[in-house]
Amino acid sequence: MSPLHDRASDSVSWGFRVTAAWALRFLIVMAALYVLLIMLNAVSLVTITVIVAVMICALLQPGVELLMRNRVPRIPAAILVFVLGMSALVGATWFVVQQVSASSSELGAQLLDAVAKIRNWLVTGPPQMSEHQVQQLIDDLTKTITDNRASLAQGVFATANSALLIVSGAVFCLFATLFLLTDDGGIWRWVVRLFPSEAQAKVAHAGNVAWKTLIAYMRSTVLLALINALTMVVIMLIAGMPLVVPLGVLLFLGSMIPLIGMLVAGVVVVLVALVTKSLVMALVMALALILTIQLEGNLLNPFILGKAVQIHPLGILMGVTAGTIVGGIFGAFIAVPLVASLNNVANDVHGRDMGEPAPDLPT
Repeated sequence: MSPLHDRASDSVSWGFRVTAAWALRFLIVMAALYVLLIMLNAVSLVTITVIVAVMICALLQPGVELLMRNRVPRIPAAILVFVLGMSALVGATWFVVQQVSASSSELGAQLLDAVAKIRNWLVTGPPQMSEHQVQQLIDDLTKTITDNRASLAQGVFATANSALLIVSGAVFCLFATLFLLTDDGGIWRWVVRLFPSEAQAKVAHAGNVAWKTLIAYMRSTVLLALINALTMVVIMLIAGMPLVVPLGVLLFLGSMIPLIGMLVAGVVVVLVALVTKSLVMALVMALALILTIQLEGNLLNPFILGKAVQIHPLGILMGVTAGTIVGGIFGAFIAVPLVASLNNVANDVHGRDMGEPAPDLPT
């Protein structure tokens, strides 16, 4: 190395050299993660269906283990739990569709009545618009829809194409779920063997910690979502709102996505209350939703989740927001379990002494 190079190196402080070294490694890691995201996005149908299948398995796995403890072989136990779980899902979906179809005419009449009330409010209320201005507004909206019929038609074809992908993904997800439930750990052992031999025991242990975290998260999330939905169903029944069951299912599904999902589902409930009832009822529903979310976050959430999934609310908000930006609704759905699993794996790794070996690799 030349003396000139030595003098140049000596002129750079030690702290700056350390910062540069960390920055270089950080850029390399970020580039690798970016390439990985591009690869996963290129096969998004496979990526999404496999992740959903793993999360469904985490929800159904305790049932399989319960049957196995009662001397039922693994494959029959997995098939039985799979059939019962999918039957419950299909039955709930059919019931919701039937309820919506039965109430469609009544809801349509109430929507027309709400439109008439809004038109009357625009004329007699604070906006003080004339009948001509209101009619012009309606004509402009109608013209806009008419002028964009081609785009709407293209959207229908795009939706049909998306529906085909959704059906394909659903079928793939069902088969993947069944295969994972019947598997005795062979798939994970194969994944572990892809790593260097000296790291296999640590990877296997980290995977076991992440899997237990995912099981605890899915079980607790479903229980919390059920409590939220049932609470709001009782309130909506007392208020005499229509479409109580479909709205309850929507709240249940929305509660599966922390913070954002419940907020979106709550907006739908408030809008239905506004259209079918009154502004006062919409405000009552909004207040009930806020109280329910607060009850979950401050009382039930720590009690049910316990130490299995300990994440600060700010961490949940950041994770859900980042997941939404990167992967939309699906990203928001998997953000919290991903962060929880990584958090528990990191705590487990740091909880052991540096010289303490990882548990033996399961066979």
